[in-house]
Amino acid sequence: MKKLMVQTSLVLTLLTVGLVSHVQPSLIAATDTADGTGWRLYTNARFGFSIRYPDDWRLGNPMPDGVGVMLHPPIEQSLVAVSGHMNVVSGSSPEGRQTLKEFASAHHRIITDLYSKKQITLRWQPDQERLFAGFPGKELIFTYTDDKQGEIIEHHIFSLGRNEGRGIRVKVPRSAEDRVMPTIRKMLETYQPGRDQNAVSPLVPK
Repeated sequence: MKKLMVQTSLVLTLLTVGLVSHVQPSLIAATDTADGTGWRLYTNARFGFSIRYPDDWRLGNPMPDGVGVMLHPPIEQSLVAVSGHMNVVSGSSPEGRQTLKEFASAHHRIITDLYSKKQITLRWQPDQERLFAGFPGKELIFTYTDDKQGEIIEHHIFSLGRNEGRGIRVKVPRSAEDRVMPTIRKMLETYQPGRDQNAVSPLVPK
């Protein structure tokens, strides 16, 4: 039960859409203009990761406990959440914590349950193997129909380290996917994982 509660809390954090309007100054991320690119830099004060994002995207509210931030592309009903979390759930990795496969399986289950409580049926696409900040990662993709927004697609991309995990959640109208995802791929190329001692995947040989 404790394991499920922790995992649910991590997923709820990923799904949060700006519920916090005030955080401690030490948890507020800084932004500046990227030299020569027209992109801005977001740096997370808690986990130390950073990522660049387009200059015409709006920086939204910080997520609870300073774990990340919401970014808003100039496309109606779209958002991008960039976040980190602690890998504290027990699993079968060499460090005794969750592996990427275990995290993805739990993510599938919890996301499906959360949306089913809203009477929303998800249509899952096959999981994709991805590199995230140079580490093994996964991309989970699903679509659903929203009464107000029409067909929505979400991409959840994440990797899991020895002590920390990192992820990016993309939610856009299905019709705008081809406009947003190429930018997301370029953003991921700029991603820096932060503290090296916590960013090492248990699945990568030393």
